[in-house]
Amino acid sequence: MMSGSVNRVILIGNLGADPVLATRDDIDMRTASFPLATSESWSDSGSGRRKQKREWHQVVCLDARVVRVVEHGCRKGAQVMIEGRLRTREWTDEQGVRAKRTEIVIDGPGCDLRVLEPARGGRPTRDRRRRRTPYADQ
Repeated sequence: MMSGSVNRVILIGNLGADPVLATRDDIDMRTASFPLATSESWSDSGSGRRKQKREWHQVVCLDARVVRVVEHGCRKGAQVMIEGRLRTREWTDEQGVRAKRTEIVIDGPGCDLRVLEPARGGRPTRDRRRRRTPYADQ
């Protein structure tokens, strides 16, 4: 009988927006986050037409090496392969509304990001300062 579990995600997809960089002043930590689109396609059995479904995933990078790769090599449209783990976090916003989000976190051993196809063009990555949360985007 096996004890324990595995929390590992491997995706290949395209950045849906330029990454957002943030700095946590209280612990001098940089983070990066971005939406990642993955797609699957199939032939509709009734019509024979090709169908496609897109899924969106929020990626949060906490590993300093990966944040540098994202900062210098990732823009909207870039194709990347990510290896990370799922994390669901909950918070209460300024209006008192509770929110919940499941993210793919890249934060240490066994986690990675590789640029497979660079984006063409793109705007410079934004940098924001945050004190309350270690995540770049809520």
